[in-house]
Amino acid sequence: MFTWICPQCGHEVPPSEPECPFCQRAEQSPAQPQAVIPAAPPPRRRLPSWLLTLLFAIGFAALGLAGYWGYRSLRPQGAQAPGAATPKPAVAFESPEAAGARPHPLARHIEITGLRLSEDARQRATIQFLVVNHSGADISGLEAEVQLIAVSPKGERQPVGRFSFKAPRLGPYESREFKAPLATQLRVYELPDWQFLRAEFRITSPAP
Repeated sequence: MFTWICPQCGHEVPPSEPECPFCQRAEQSPAQPQAVIPAAPPPRRRLPSWLLTLLFAIGFAALGLAGYWGYRSLRPQGAQAPGAATPKPAVAFESPEAAGARPHPLARHIEITGLRLSEDARQRATIQFLVVNHSGADISGLEAEVQLIAVSPKGERQPVGRFSFKAPRLGPYESREFKAPLATQLRVYELPDWQFLRAEFRITSPAP
């Protein structure tokens, strides 16, 4: 028996078949869906190990600095380490009353108030203050040495620094602002707040 070859599928077809039965069955059967293989996610880019080490080191350093400055800001001003010697001003002086001498006649008319502490660019302590003339007299050539006293809530007194000033002229009931370097062995942030500071002075000019 002679057969003919289907040009589409290549099967041998009997001569009694006008069309290829294999192709007809393939057309009649529904196409099988092909499984969709999901695409693999792109690989994540990882930071190099040296960069991770550097970032961790910077993070730990930042945490250490934050903790240190937090401790400095929360520590009470004027606090000292246990066992540390109490710092003293460079030169201390006794008030005329403590030395048993007669006070200067102008002392009862002069007041030093408005104490404000700061540091310059070289971290040297400076103090700003007001000198008040409570009298009706015109005072010229006023010079004084001032001792800065820290007073605790219990009334304990401790010298913490000293400074001096010159006031060429103070009119009647006049107040003037001055700024002077403060001789002290403490940093400004270690000194007590202004509420616990007192200024005791000794007038050196004019002569009584």
